[in-house]
Amino acid sequence: MPKLSDRYYTGREVQRKLGITEPALRNLVNQRKLRKIIPPGRTYGVYLKEEVDTYAEKWLAFLTAKEPPKTTFEKANAEDMEAENKLAQRAIGSPGRMTAEIRRAWLAKNPEGHYLLKHDGKLVAYFWLLPVKHERLLAFMNGEIRGGDITAEDVETFEPGKPVECLLVGIASEPDVGEITRMHYVQHLLRGVKREAEQLGRQGIIVTKIYATSDTPTGIATAIHIGMDEYGPKIGKRLRFVLDVEKSHSFLLDDYKQGLAEWRKKQRGASKDKRPSITKKQSAT
Repeated sequence: MPKLSDRYYTGREVQRKLGITEPALRNLVNQRKLRKIIPPGRTYGVYLKEEVDTYAEKWLAFLTAKEPPKTTFEKANAEDMEAENKLAQRAIGSPGRMTAEIRRAWLAKNPEGHYLLKHDGKLVAYFWLLPVKHERLLAFMNGEIRGGDITAEDVETFEPGKPVECLLVGIASEPDVGEITRMHYVQHLLRGVKREAEQLGRQGIIVTKIYATSDTPTGIATAIHIGMDEYGPKIGKRLRFVLDVEKSHSFLLDDYKQGLAEWRKKQRGASKDKRPSITKKQSAT
């Protein structure tokens, strides 16, 4: 007898596959784009895999049929921080104590892992992976401090062979455009991040875990889409997420893991070359 999981997705599996939040899934059901089925003897709904997979294929075809905006992907510079802080305010909301000066201080301490997408020279999206000392990272995740309380002294540096934990400072895109254009921005941004992540892996940068928080539908959907897991109960309206890099199957990490594996292979080869060879005379004594 076939298992229920052979024909159906759970609600969480549908959210992960489509990269949407639970309210967005409810909207798809209300719009009759997906059917929610409650099997006999169960209290929660499931979704036919065939219907979900078909919807996902149609949505992807719709996106790729549109002409994407002309954009450029680049590493962040100190001059970009004012525009980035303003974009964060528009896309995420009030940044609290976060300022362009704080962003510049973080960037000066660790200039890697911070990427921008620009359209006609204007900043339209950014991605920032920041290595932070463990105790300060946990204080942030537990709600004891906010992002603006993290100083340059709390920021780690990327060094070959040095394990670090990172805070996903943000994945944000310009909100004052159409939904399709915004999705293209994020798509192009993440494509560039994947390429850069591979280079970090080739350099021997070891990221063990990635943490993030969000209280916006877009931020939450993005965290789910890239494969992050919930990290304990939410604090107020903020959901908390964590991604265990070694155990994760996130598409965003595939190239990074390949690059890191190649670096480790080279390190093992270099270690073997440094071992003293045993001559015939030595082996006879």
